[in-house]
Amino acid sequence: MLSRRVRLLTLAVPMAASLALAGPALAAGPTKGDKAILKAGVMTKADVPADWTSKKGETTGTALRGIKQCKKINMAVADAKQNNPRAQSRQFSDPVPEHATMAQDTVYAFPNKRSATKFVSTYQGSPAQACFDKLAAEVAKDRPTAAPPTAAPITDLQGVGDEAVGYEIAATFTQDVGAATLYIDLVLVRVDRAVMGFTFTNVDARIPQGPDIVNAVVQRVSASEA
Repeated sequence: MLSRRVRLLTLAVPMAASLALAGPALAAGPTKGDKAILKAGVMTKADVPADWTSKKGETTGTALRGIKQCKKINMAVADAKQNNPRAQSRQFSDPVPEHATMAQDTVYAFPNKRSATKFVSTYQGSPAQACFDKLAAEVAKDRPTAAPPTAAPITDLQGVGDEAVGYEIAATFTQDVGAATLYIDLVLVRVDRAVMGFTFTNVDARIPQGPDIVNAVVQRVSASEA
């Protein structure tokens, strides 16, 4: 039987996974260039530690639905899903449940750099911060926490792709044997007209494998567009 610590943390992981930008299907009629971007931009087993397991990705793009502060982002995601080729990775996890470690990504092939840049801009500024502040409260809804969850911009993404933006939610859940903090990270990276949305979770610290995973995918996409 899973410990209470594990149950509390793993209950929050599906919500984190649903932060990914869109569903797994491809929009109709992707070009050869689109297909190259999608293939390169999907996280693979080679990008994660060898002992990690994987399963079909969680239903995506649902975590922000119904949050009025996220209206602008939800509209941008809905438009992107309808009008652009996209692909979703499998959900990769550390086999040790106590770690609550998860990684997943979604990639879009926008028609041009301008439209990709416009999409990423939706996740920037005070309206986006308000959206993720509200999401942080939803992550811990109906679960005992030691303090209100926080949502903060990830500030060390300089030089990642052509531009990058990220948010980190930290929720400290109270346990019978103490407290444990679940970190949920959403990172968007644009490489020319491609946009990758990464979702990560980990306990007690930001996922240490995250930067290597992001860099591996970004380098493939950059090569595919060269």
